[in-house]
Amino acid sequence: MKGILKNMVVVAAIVFSMLSCDIDAKFETRIPVHALVNMVKSATATIGSETVPGTVDNNEHTIVFVFNDASDFSDALVRIVYSPRTVCLEGALEEFNTDLSGAYSFVVNNQEEDFTYTVTASRAAVRQVDRAQCSVVLGLDNDADPEKINDSGNNRNASYLFDGKWMSKKAAYSEVGYRHFGWNMTSSGTPPAGPDGKQFGNAYTVDFGEPMRVAKMRFWPYYPYEGNAAALFEIYAYTLDGEPSGDWTGWQMIAEVDDSEKWQIVKNADPGSADDLCTEGTVVEFDYNAVPDARYYRVKIVKNFYAFFQTAMDQYWSGRQFWYSVSELEVWKYNLE
Repeated sequence: MKGILKNMVVVAAIVFSMLSCDIDAKFETRIPVHALVNMVKSATATIGSETVPGTVDNNEHTIVFVFNDASDFSDALVRIVYSPRTVCLEGALEEFNTDLSGAYSFVVNNQEEDFTYTVTASRAAVRQVDRAQCSVVLGLDNDADPEKINDSGNNRNASYLFDGKWMSKKAAYSEVGYRHFGWNMTSSGTPPAGPDGKQFGNAYTVDFGEPMRVAKMRFWPYYPYEGNAAALFEIYAYTLDGEPSGDWTGWQMIAEVDDSEKWQIVKNADPGSADDLCTEGTVVEFDYNAVPDARYYRVKIVKNFYAFFQTAMDQYWSGRQFWYSVSELEVWKYNLE
């Protein structure tokens, strides 16, 4: 009997031991350590009064800063945010001053191996875009009626937006052969719908021929900041892949332009004088770090001068509020090659 009891105790001890091991396995508290992929989360650099974000590539292990104004990179204040489990080794500081005239390097570890990151800086160069590669995209919903744009009876055509012709002074219409880009649409308050069901709007879309980060646009007026000319307008960049559709999905506003005050300045100015703002056109500049790369851009006319000044401009303004005219659009892009 004692032998049987003894054997039972031994068996129970073995079973308890096995259960105990199983419990330990189930309640294992050790956290496995995985190698980090993104060791750097973000970075900024400051030179003088200009601070720019860095483009971080954790695959190529690079950080690139592009400045709009700064050209002397000898004293840059760099701030880097690392992922929590990144092991910072040689040169991997969170905040430091350095000379970015040449490359700066630092070493980090991702829990398995060391990697060297390279930090560089440059100034964004600007180059004019060949107008031959630019065109107007016709027929999108919410853009102007193509039949009103290609209107030979009123000397209007989509090709005139990029034909290289604009006036040297206000009202010098013969210099451009009285030709211009634009449209005359009529409406009682909302943009009209065409017979095919398309919803026309007070906007137009342009294709600059290739993806680019736009640096500057210059709009050369046809009418001297009066009537059909845009008093208020917005500029958008298309941020999605492929060709744009007519709705506003994927369009990012990159500029709001107010030319409304120019009418009072230009209307009494002598052609070609200092107050003739038509000699300069409307220049819109874009910060490199504030705009996306895009191929397609859109201009939305919020109000022309008829709509902005109403009866002060013309007693028949309401029937002309969806009219638009411009001579030429010039484009410059950032060139980092």
